[in-house]
Amino acid sequence: MSTQVRLRRLIRSTSEAFSRLRWQPAERAMAGSIVDRLQGLADEVRESWAQESQAGRPGESLSVFVDESLRSVELAIAGVAQEGSDLELLRQDFERAALPLEVFLRGLDLEPALQRSA
Repeated sequence: MSTQVRLRRLIRSTSEAFSRLRWQPAERAMAGSIVDRLQGLADEVRESWAQESQAGRPGESLSVFVDESLRSVELAIAGVAQEGSDLELLRQDFERAALPLEVFLRGLDLEPALQRSA
């Protein structure tokens, strides 16, 4: 559950950052500090997932999905600070990794309830 909360915060913060950078080009000069903040939030998601994984979360193949999704999220965030980067493409890359991950994590929390009802 902690991972979901942190991921939602990252998604919300990243969405706000992309909107601000897109509509206020002067903010682009501050992209480095924005990226640092978002990377810190992504680190929190990764740390939370590591703790939950140690507590008996899903097997190896599911952990690989989470790790790959988080890597894609981190790469999209890092791209924001690069000169001449395409913010719309990076936003899409971020969402394509983060949103399915959010649904996946939500499903993990429902799994025990589904097992009880089976």
